[in-house]
Amino acid sequence: MSIEVGKIRNLVLIGHGSTGKTTLVESLLHKTGVIPRTGTVEQGNTVCDFDELEKERKHSIDSAAVWFDYKGTRIDLIDTPGYPDFIGQALTGLLGVETAFVVVSAVTGIEVNTRKMFAAAGDYGLARVIVINKIDHENIDLASVVNTLQETFGKNVLPLNLPANGGKTVVNCLAAASGTATDFGDVEEAKIALMEAVVESDETMMERYLGGETIGEAELASALKKAMVAGAVVPIIFTSARTDAGIPELLDLIVNICPSPAEGLKRKLTIGEGENAKEEMIEPKVDGPLVGQVIKSYSDPKSNIKYSLIRLHSGSIKSDTTFLIDEERKGVRAGHVFLIRGAENHEVPEASAGMICTLAKIEELHIGHLIHSGKPGKLPMVPVPVPMFSLAIEPKTRGDETKISGALSRLSEEDRTFKSTRDRQTNETVISGIGDLHLRVILSKMEHRFKLEVTTKVPKIPYRETITQYAEGHYRHKKQTGGSGQFGEVYLKVEPMDRNAGFEFVDEIFGGTIPGQYLPAVEKGVHDLLEEGAVAGFPIQDIRVRVYDGKHHPVDSKEVAFRIAGKYAVKEAISKAKPVLLEPVVTIEVTVPAQFVGDITGDLSGRRGRILGQDMLPGNMAVIKAQVPLSEVAQYNSQLRSVTGGQGSYSMELSHYDIVPPNIQQEVVKHYKPKPGEVEEE
Repeated sequence: MSIEVGKIRNLVLIGHGSTGKTTLVESLLHKTGVIPRTGTVEQGNTVCDFDELEKERKHSIDSAAVWFDYKGTRIDLIDTPGYPDFIGQALTGLLGVETAFVVVSAVTGIEVNTRKMFAAAGDYGLARVIVINKIDHENIDLASVVNTLQETFGKNVLPLNLPANGGKTVVNCLAAASGTATDFGDVEEAKIALMEAVVESDETMMERYLGGETIGEAELASALKKAMVAGAVVPIIFTSARTDAGIPELLDLIVNICPSPAEGLKRKLTIGEGENAKEEMIEPKVDGPLVGQVIKSYSDPKSNIKYSLIRLHSGSIKSDTTFLIDEERKGVRAGHVFLIRGAENHEVPEASAGMICTLAKIEELHIGHLIHSGKPGKLPMVPVPVPMFSLAIEPKTRGDETKISGALSRLSEEDRTFKSTRDRQTNETVISGIGDLHLRVILSKMEHRFKLEVTTKVPKIPYRETITQYAEGHYRHKKQTGGSGQFGEVYLKVEPMDRNAGFEFVDEIFGGTIPGQYLPAVEKGVHDLLEEGAVAGFPIQDIRVRVYDGKHHPVDSKEVAFRIAGKYAVKEAISKAKPVLLEPVVTIEVTVPAQFVGDITGDLSGRRGRILGQDMLPGNMAVIKAQVPLSEVAQYNSQLRSVTGGQGSYSMELSHYDIVPPNIQQEVVKHYKPKPGEVEEE
């Protein structure tokens, strides 16, 4: 089953939702004889959208891999979801390929994920091709779509073919005769523009071209491949997945123009860390050392068996191959080796360099992991957005907490843009993703696969508390019962510290008024109060506590007495020290089309935000940077979509904690319900 590296093409279909990527895969599979007829997303019978949730929602949720052969070439293709909430799956798909096909609808043109994925594929170093799909639709303006693509992505975005006969066929601009009829544009002009862009990336060819020498079609195709790999040219091709227009030409382009693993992006293995780190280029050789990377992890919805999709960069793998994972020293046996086509697993005796294969039932493998035969290191990962849209969840059925934790762990392994945490401060389980749709799908997966249901709510904001001035506190704990009693008395002072300085406990006892063995108990009592809070039940920070006096009893003094005395002494002091709430402030970067800059800056200012600046990006986009209280943008996802019609995106990270305005503090305190009773025993 080992395949010559030069006979392999690895591709990913990326772009916005509803551009026809999944239908395009159906056409390719049908044209190459893999399936007898094409399925449709509407009927729920496509190869790639095989999950029940995808059939129900009628759009892709996860990436899916297929393979087929054409003209002696093995083609591995990854179909990715297009809606922004599932961008993590699309970005991870870039890890396994050399060429990205950016699919654009002839009807809707450039959309938000078109920009994101085009840029991400370029940043990662992939060759790119733009596929304008749905050219058979009525009332479309293909010339306008091409002009917009060139304005947005640069003049190196050029048609390789042009539609003809009302979108029923396409014409190869490099091979067609001058004057050939097309739906728009001129074949000769398109050919010259493409040739000039290609020869500009090759000095020798440029000299020959300028000298009047004719460059043959085969040589030009080879030069075009190199220009694509270098990012100097991005060809545009036209298709209709619904009518198969342009599909044979697309297949020929894949074989003749797209780079093989030996010609395209070669990954670099980083060995060591820090100053001692060095990079080593991986040569895609079948007889080389085993090097592969996990590019997708998923569980079969019926059997719940875990599968790991692996791109092999070097060497080969068989069922009896033993390999290592990252820095682990314990070997793992490969077991069965599969090639996957949607939901189908095709077992093979061997997979080799350049191929994408699948291993089953290896729980230790996660996305990004390196598998190797003895040389540990790290392969580059595609950066993904930080999940910022959050919901707090609670089980509908008591006793499901442990099961839910396990399910969330498995789901976060499969999606780099989903995470779950247990917030100790608010005592909530919080799940975070790209948007509301993303999290709703995650919860649907949990219900379908793990039979677990939860209720959701907006997470609590993790406020904190502090003090603003010096104060003193005192408490005497005296409890007399049958036998020995409890006695401890503590005098202390509190004072504010710099923001984020934390907590400091200072022993200023003289003369043994509080014996040394009881001071740890006093400090524990102080910690008890700092964790409970004094204003609205949130942890207290940035405070120094100085214990300077007290009293003890030779018989009745015990640790529990001094712990209680310490707690209530610091509580009294804090109540005098003008305590205030602190709120988390985040740095937010909002990327929107330039026409929405005024609306967004005004909206952020109205949310108590401080605008830090703005920059213009290619494609008439702008990024606005601001600092805003988290409470004002915790659910910003829906607001941004409303303002920009889904064309905006944002990321944010914690900047610092700052004092809450008095009117907002009053609202927070009003909703605070103190815990009933106080525990006065350890």
